Parts: sequence; structure tokens; C-alpha cells
Amino acid sequence: MPAWGDDPELLETFRAEVAERLASLSAGLLGLDGAAPRTVVATLFRDAHTVKGSARMLGLTGVLSVSHGMEDLLGQLRDGRTKPRRDLVDLLLVACDAIGRALPGGDLGESDLEPVVTALADAARGVSPAPLPTLPAHVLPGAPGAPETFSPPSAARAPGAAPAVPASPVGVATPPARVPPQGSAEHAPPRERRAPSSTPAHDSMRVAAGKVYDLLDVVGEADLGARRVARTTGTLLTLSAQQVRCVSRLRATLLREAVDLPPEVEQALGALLGITEQVGSDLRELRELVEVQRSGMAQLRGGAMGLALVPVRRVLSALPRLVRDVAGSTGRQVELVTVGEDVELDKQVLDGVADALKHLVINAVDHGCSTPAQRRAAGRPELCVVTVSARSAGGTVVLEVSDDGEGIDDDAVRRRGVELGLLPVGSSETGPALHQLLFQAAFSTAAEVTETSGRGVGLDVVATSVEDLGGSVEVHSAAGTGTTFTLTLPVTLGVLRCLVSVVGDERYAVPVPSVVETISLRDVQVQRLAGAPLVLRGGTSIPLLDLGDALGVVRDPDAPGPQAALVVRRAGSCVAWAVDRLEGESEVVVKDLGPFLGRVPHLAGATIDGDGSVMCLLDLRELAASGTGDPAPVSSPSRSRRPRVLVVEDSVGVRELERVVLQDAGYEVTVAVDGRDGVARLVGTPQDLILSDVEMPFLDGYELTRTVRRTPGWENVPVVIMTSRGEQDARQAGLDAGASAYLLKSEFDADELIRTVRRLVGT
Repeated sequence: MPAWGDDPELLETFRAEVAERLASLSAGLLGLDGAAPRTVVATLFRDAHTVKGSARMLGLTGVLSVSHGMEDLLGQLRDGRTKPRRDLVDLLLVACDAIGRALPGGDLGESDLEPVVTALADAARGVSPAPLPTLPAHVLPGAPGAPETFSPPSAARAPGAAPAVPASPVGVATPPARVPPQGSAEHAPPRERRAPSSTPAHDSMRVAAGKVYDLLDVVGEADLGARRVARTTGTLLTLSAQQVRCVSRLRATLLREAVDLPPEVEQALGALLGITEQVGSDLRELRELVEVQRSGMAQLRGGAMGLALVPVRRVLSALPRLVRDVAGSTGRQVELVTVGEDVELDKQVLDGVADALKHLVINAVDHGCSTPAQRRAAGRPELCVVTVSARSAGGTVVLEVSDDGEGIDDDAVRRRGVELGLLPVGSSETGPALHQLLFQAAFSTAAEVTETSGRGVGLDVVATSVEDLGGSVEVHSAAGTGTTFTLTLPVTLGVLRCLVSVVGDERYAVPVPSVVETISLRDVQVQRLAGAPLVLRGGTSIPLLDLGDALGVVRDPDAPGPQAALVVRRAGSCVAWAVDRLEGESEVVVKDLGPFLGRVPHLAGATIDGDGSVMCLLDLRELAASGTGDPAPVSSPSRSRRPRVLVVEDSVGVRELERVVLQDAGYEVTVAVDGRDGVARLVGTPQDLILSDVEMPFLDGYELTRTVRRTPGWENVPVVIMTSRGEQDARQAGLDAGASAYLLKSEFDADELIRTVRRLVGT
């Protein structure tokens, strides 16, 4: 299997990916100051993390070290342990430049990067990085002793033309190729150059991706037009047949009644009948022609889609080096097996899932595979096998990453879930519901932070990337057998298989890959918890929300109401959306809403139905994440329930204390581990009260309170702030944000807390 450097197309993909990340890093760093939001720094951290993973794939040790140092320093900034300073920003920008010049075709070697790596390490330890490391001057192409400019072998040049120079993105230089050091294995006599030939070496040509997708848009428009013509032709045929029957009946009636008609009327009736029959005959020919044209249009659409499809090997070919490096650094013996390399995906989909696949392979080696000694002790072969497979399944492609390790350690996952407040103390959760915790942000069971694990960056990225593409991810694990992650993705984002759902008088399309299952509300038992309806599926309670209420659809009061539900997954949890009925599956050509409307929340696009009506394509997972939607009215609400309190606190000890105090007082308590987790829980039926800390990672209590006040349905929920900050300015900031009460941890009194909650809740 070829490596990155052996395939010019893969090499260009790698360079483009890293260049995009470097451009994002540079732009973000230039906007940093002492008051930079943590979300900005978290984005920069993710970019550095991605560059590091890509460098590991290509085997660029120097770039790997620099990006790892950047990740450490950005992690300090993200967690608030270090404040952004100009000297740190300057150092990170120098590191970006160093990475850009050390890419394949660059003019920096590994030794040139050592000062940058040292400065980043010093900065992460709190040592001032001044003076900044100085990079060697650029070696310009054509200068004496300069190396030859890199040109992919597949890029044909005309005789006498100048060597091609790869295009560089704005802000990222593409220097000439680096000369291998003297005496190295790479330092060999120049290859023999062949004279240019008028006959291309390969019967292929490069086409810009934008042109392919423009063609797909045009073909999609034509296909929609062909469908409308076919539907109109069918309607005309029906009308023509009715007209023939009416004229024949009129003529027969007149003859039967022996009505004397003027000759010209008799001739007109005969001519009308003949014309009507001829119109019917012509319409039948038109229908046959339309069917032929639709068949040709389908072939054209398939051919145009084929131009945008690329084989999965584009990503799989980079994995052997990645597995080798990760296995070597972690002391594992691993064999990589790949299956289905020729399965094709839309380039946009494959590029979007490349990082997710890389994370899963690293996870399989680092977490799934044990050391040879551990496997030997368990009576298993020392060599662990990691399998990456791809297969087509209807309008989707299924990617699987599996290992034959010991399986997921449920006890470790359960302990970590309790530590983060995602599970109650003493939880005995097992199976798929427990394993879904792995997709939570910042969730890691690693005992220590290394280059490959322990940072809590990985599986949450996988879930987000796959779901953003309209796909789904599942995990299956068995003790002593191994673990399999399954990604289900649409083949293309331009034509999707969708479920057509009816809500009121409106019809909506929902992509099939995003739907876990469909259920009939007439055949399933709906339960209630704290007044909110739930459906039980596979031992797990799933919230049931009304899609019509979420979209503001007005229903007929005499209508029977929701009869079915679509179960979708978002960020590791499931939500069921109730709809009036399902009309079945349909293949739709997806169109964006154009520059006039722009990006409309909760809509992934639209399509034109055969009757010419517009049908919107819904993103139900985004709808669930936004917190909109009321419980489905499937039964009368419960009149008596315990008041519910959401506790948002990043300290495990304080969070547990508050939970116990409130539960003992008769409240139903839900916990969130930080402000971001708290915002994610602002969905469904509002809580009766929120108790929040102020100083938390990702999002502080003030911003959480402001978010609550902006969230539809939650605007009037009381928010109690409990913090160690007792300054008057801090109190005023809390009240300005919309807090209902302000309590101090240093003066914590359980009775005072309960009195405050009862005063605000009313019970």
C-alpha cells in the first residue's frame, strides 16, 4: 500500500489540509488578546491537534514535535492556566511559519525546528520564550544551490514550459523542496530526465472540485425539471382520457336521442373526438420520451456524481504509517488490515471523515490493543489486529474500525462518568448506554496524558464530524473480544435518501443516515418523567419531542395528532421526534437555499417535489441541540411531580454535596460538569431552577445565566449563583447577567440553600 509521499494526490491532500489548519491558526492567533474567549483558544487547540495527527501520518518528526509543543501551550491557554500574551502569540506564529516551511517541499529540516520546540516547551512550563527563535532565511527557487521546485509527477507540462509551482493558500508559503543531507539514504544521483512526450503517461486529467460540484448542481436542476415534466405529462394523459370519454358520451347521447344536429356541429364533434384521441396518442409518446430522457438523466446524474467520488484508499493509505508510529511509541505489536479500499465516497464526505477515522485508529491501537506481555498473560497472540473496512449499503457507506483487544473497560468508563457527573454515584450502567459516554467532550479513561491519549480530544470529535455530515456512529464492545466503531455515512451530500414526514399540512424530508430508527406511537408505551414524555427503546429512556411544536406548524385541532416518531442521535444521546405520519423513503436532490435566505437554522437544504412544491430538508440533530421543541402531546400531563433542579458545577466534591442536599430536600437533581455542559442541557421541558458556579472551564456562570435568559422557554427559570467570589463587583455582575440569587460557598449553609430554592421554586 503506498504511503503519503508515494502518491502525489495524497500528498497534495495532506498539504492542503495542513495549510488550511495553519491559515486558521494564524488568523486566530492574530486575533488573540488578554480577553480572548476560551472557545477561540479551544478552536486553535483543535487545529494544532489536527496538524499533529497529520504530521504523524506523514512521518514528519520535526513537525510533530512543533505541533505537539503548540498543543501543550494552547492547552495551558485554553484551561486558563496561562493568559494570552503578545510574546506567546509571537512564538505560536513562529511555530506556524516553521511548520509551513517544514512540510514536504519546504526548506527547513528537523534540526532547524529544534529551537522552536525548545521555546514552546519553555513557554508551556512558564519560562519566558524571549528572545524568539529565529528561523533560517528562505531559500528562493532558482538561487545558486537551491533545490528543484516540487512538481507532482502526474502534472503534465508542455515542452519548454517552466516547472509547475504548486499553488499556495493565502498566508502560507510553499517553499521549494528540501535537499537531503549529504551521506543520507536520500542523497542519490539525480534521476534520468525523460524528454517531454506528446502522449500523456496516463489517460486521466485533473478537474477542479468546484467545477464538478457546479456540474452536479446543473444536473440536479435538470433532474428536478424532468420529474416535473413527467408528473405534468401524467396529469395531461388523465385529462385527455377524461375528455375522450366526455366527447364520446356526448356524441352517443345525441345520436340515441335522434337529435338533428347541423352538419357543421356534427363535423365539429367528430373532429373534436379525433383531435382528442390524437392528443392522447401524442401524450403517450411524450410519456415514453420523458421516461427515456429520465433514464438518460439518471445516467448523467450518476456519471456526474461519479466524478465527485473518490476511493476510500485515499485515507486508508495513510493509516499503516500511523499505526506503525503509534504502536512503536506505546509498545504494542499491531497488524493493520484494510478491506474495501475501492469503495467510493463523495470527496467532501471522505475529507470530512478523514480526521474521525484517524482518531478511531489511534484509539484502537492505544486503548484497544494491549502490550505483548498483557496479551501473552491472557493467553492471546502477542500481535493485535486492527481492521479498517468499508462497504456500500444502499445510499450509504459503512466504515468500521475494529480491534481484537480486551474490549472497553466498563468499570473505568463508569468511574470516569461518575467523576464528571455524567453518572450518579453507585451507577451500574452497562452496554451501549454506558459506551455512549465515550463520545462526550473531554472524556478520557487514560491514566496520563501522552501524545496519543489522555487529553479528552478524540471520540467527541469523531461524533461531531460524522453527525455534521448527516451520518451516525455506534460502538459495540465485548470483554475479551474487542471493540468495533461503526460509521454510517451518505455516499454524497448532493443526492440523499430521505424519509418524508408529514406534520400538519407540511411535508419535510429527513436524511435516512441520520435516523436511528422509526417507531409507531400506537405500538409503543409512552411513559412520563417529571411531566415529560419518554419512550423506552433497548432499555434506554428517550425523550419524546413534538416536531410540529418545534417548527411552529399549526395543526388542525380535530386531527388525531402524532402517530409516528423518528429517533435521531446527537452527541451520544438520542431524541425521538413525533410526527403526524411517515410517507416512506424518497431520493431527493438537495439544494441550498441561496444567498437571499442564506443559512436557515435547522434546515440542511431543500428540494422540489414532483408537483413543483418545495420540501425542506430538516437537520433534526441541530434542532435537538438548539433546545427547541416541546414534549409530544401523546397523553395527559402528570399533575404531581417533584420540582427539578439543574446543578452546574465543575468541582466534583461541591457538585456532589449540592446534589445530596437538594435530593434530601425532595428535589429531583440533574448535574452538569461545566457551563458548556449546562448549556447543552437547556433542552426539552425547562427545569424549575438552576444552581450554578461562576468559575468554570469553557463557559462561566455569568455567560451560562445570560444564555438561559436567551433560550426560548427557559427565560424565566430562576438561576441561583453559588461561588467563592464575594466581591461586590462579582455580585453585581451576577445580578446584571440575570441571576435570581447569589450565595457564597464560604458561608455555605444547607438550610439557607434550601430556603432560597423553595422561595424561588414555590415549593
